[in-house]
Amino acid sequence: MIMSAMILFIIALALPVALLYIFKVDASIIFLTLCMGFVLVEFIASNTISLITAFYPNAGQLGYSTTKIILLLLPSVLTMIFMFNSISGSKRLFNILPSIVVGLLLILLLQPMLPESINHTILASNYWAEYQKFETFIIGGGSLFCLALVWTNRKPKHAKSHAKH
Repeated sequence: MIMSAMILFIIALALPVALLYIFKVDASIIFLTLCMGFVLVEFIASNTISLITAFYPNAGQLGYSTTKIILLLLPSVLTMIFMFNSISGSKRLFNILPSIVVGLLLILLLQPMLPESINHTILASNYWAEYQKFETFIIGGGSLFCLALVWTNRKPKHAKSHAKH
């Protein structure tokens, strides 16, 4: 059981790093869209789930978990599609650190939404108890770090020439 929790952690951390590297998308923007997805989960998930169960009464717990996960990931997935190939080759290596932060945040946000069997595996592991100690640092530090990257990655405005030709 402990080994499977470790495998889940590695996958959840490595997948965003690999996808953001391959798709050449700014990881700091994806971090912020994950935060947006969390807001969607908190404020519209229950209404969305009520709507789904009105059409599919047998959706049950799996439908509940799946809906919340979709709401969490949808802004990030759409951003990755629309911003595909948006960072240059020289910035790709610099993008690895914020990609790791995205993976760390993803683990925190996905954990309560996972089906009960997977969630139990994670919560029963020693890794989760240690991981939760860094929750404030991951969210607060990651937010400041990614915001700083967004602010500094702006394209500079070119100075207008006032000389007459």
